Amino acid sequence: MQKIKYILSAVCVFCLGVSDNTVAKEANTQLLQQGPYKIYHEQALEVLDLNNPVKTLASGYDWLEGPVWVNQGGYLLYSDIPNHQVYKYTPDKGASLYLAHSGYSNGLIVNKQNELVLLQSRSRVISKMKTPLSTPKSQYLQIVSHYNGQKFNSPNDGVFNDQGMLYFSDPPYGLPNQLDDEGKELKFQGVYSLKNTGELTLLDRDLIYPNGVALSADNKTLYVAASNANKPAWYQYDLNDRGAVVSKSIFYELPPVIKHDQGLPDGLKVHKSGIIFATGPNGLWLFNKNAELLAQIEMRNISANLTFNQSQNRVYITAHTQLLALDLK
Repeated sequence: MQKIKYILSAVCVFCLGVSDNTVAKEANTQLLQQGPYKIYHEQALEVLDLNNPVKTLASGYDWLEGPVWVNQGGYLLYSDIPNHQVYKYTPDKGASLYLAHSGYSNGLIVNKQNELVLLQSRSRVISKMKTPLSTPKSQYLQIVSHYNGQKFNSPNDGVFNDQGMLYFSDPPYGLPNQLDDEGKELKFQGVYSLKNTGELTLLDRDLIYPNGVALSADNKTLYVAASNANKPAWYQYDLNDRGAVVSKSIFYELPPVIKHDQGLPDGLKVHKSGIIFATGPNGLWLFNKNAELLAQIEMRNISANLTFNQSQNRVYITAHTQLLALDLK
């Protein structure tokens, strides 16, 4: 085991892409640093093995997003958005093309019926694949495309709760000119919920760039990343038993991001331990439910999104042109 380096610091120097007043909540205590890992709280060591390197599994893509693990089959699916394709990664076989025409999918989700749901950003709709996961074809059934008669901006990321309600974000990223695109019909960027009955509810219209979404295991808390360089943050929405929003608050906020090539808050998932894994400036950020920063893990490329395998002892990261993985405890 390599020697562990201890550093006493008042500033999180790891966050090179963030203005230099970014201070971790644990920054006045000793930091444990080893390789790409910076540890701010011992809770992070419940899931992180500091001897595990970040692995490159596949490369040569244009922009990867939306990873989802398929339990029945034991493989990963992920979107290459500009190339209009979905790829499959199987641990013992590597990467292969899964869908030749994805509808410009971003987020991918597997629903309770074991169907593939695609948030087709540039197509501006949410659809599901008509064929079973085991026999993929570029044939889709549209689920939802409009709010109050106006077309979505570009559905981005989503998550189902235990009752099958879909929570999703709708930023402008799939539009050629984003906020200023002449084809933009909605005057805002929303966070929504969609019931099995087809009832669509706008939960929040105040985030400029809502992005990744995740749910706590008890379905009581919705987390949403905001990729706003002027106010990069993760938000928390408390939910009632019907899945409706009771209150909203800032979960964790960063200072303005100056170097945009280091990434912004983007995808996030909640590990079975309760620890929240989120992509952000320079890599992965780990938080506990009390919004304490536990650790940061430096990634080689901008990290867009992530997901876990079924046993949750590995996290897969879609990082620009590469698919990465990190083995956990």
